[in-house]
Amino acid sequence: MTNKFPGLTVSIPLFFNEDESIDYKTLTKYIKDLGTQKYISAIYSMAYNTRYRMLSEQEVLELNIEILKLAKENNLACYVGHPYIFNRERLEAYLESISKHNPAGISMLYPERYYGIDEPIIDFLKLPEKFGLKSVLHEMKLVSGFDGSLINWPEDLLRKAIRLDSVIGVKEDSKDEDITQIVLEECKKKGSVCILAGGGKLQALKFTNKGLTTWLNGSTIFCPKIIDKIYLAIMKNNDEEISFYIENIEKPFFDEIVKKFGWHLAHKAALQFFGYGMRYERFPHPMMPEDSYSQIHDTLKNIQSNTGKYE
Repeated sequence: MTNKFPGLTVSIPLFFNEDESIDYKTLTKYIKDLGTQKYISAIYSMAYNTRYRMLSEQEVLELNIEILKLAKENNLACYVGHPYIFNRERLEAYLESISKHNPAGISMLYPERYYGIDEPIIDFLKLPEKFGLKSVLHEMKLVSGFDGSLINWPEDLLRKAIRLDSVIGVKEDSKDEDITQIVLEECKKKGSVCILAGGGKLQALKFTNKGLTTWLNGSTIFCPKIIDKIYLAIMKNNDEEISFYIENIEKPFFDEIVKKFGWHLAHKAALQFFGYGMRYERFPHPMMPEDSYSQIHDTLKNIQSNTGKYE
């Protein structure tokens, strides 16, 4: 691995058993399979894919300790998040505890509404520094404190946040190309990592020639053993490989499944089809119904057949 090609950033899904307990057996298998790949910049335990909102504070801590242990065993860098609901005392207690397990960074997702006042956000992002930790800004749209609408981070606030000494990277999740360009520019200046989220490989391809070197894994979430090949194809501008992947794996998954059922139901169903646990969820998160799962069987079967090209 080289600095030029650091690898994908891989979001960690959370698997449940039928009784809603955490399926650690499948989680272990999944991270072990990730460990077979050379081009992974980091694995990433985060608020939504890793289902923090369905977990207690203690479960978030215990889960992330286990993920960090598995990451170390498989020679993977690892970012972990924090409980979604907290006050200062509880968040500090969590950060102090998790700091003992050496995460590469703490994914910081601001949970409150934005009233045009920057200080609470800046203080929030700096908090891990108190415990010798670095922050990865989970930069998705803010919720306006005035009308509840979803809004982009103001440019001045975004630049100020990225320039903090404690911030080593940004999960850029605005779905706005102008914002992506700002984040990428600021990260390049500072030597931080810009992790593009959303839009799949087609969106990443718009920014690789501008310096983007990592993005969230997307469709490879259900076929982690082909990460090296598709990542290198993109970074080396192998048009034939890129076209095959997009037309035969990515587009069918997003166009025929994600657009109908949404990312969170779709990727858990695909994981089940590819042999990673079951699509069980914990209350109150919905699960794709059996009739819907049957409807997508043929699409997933064709996708699976096409992933064989990379084996």
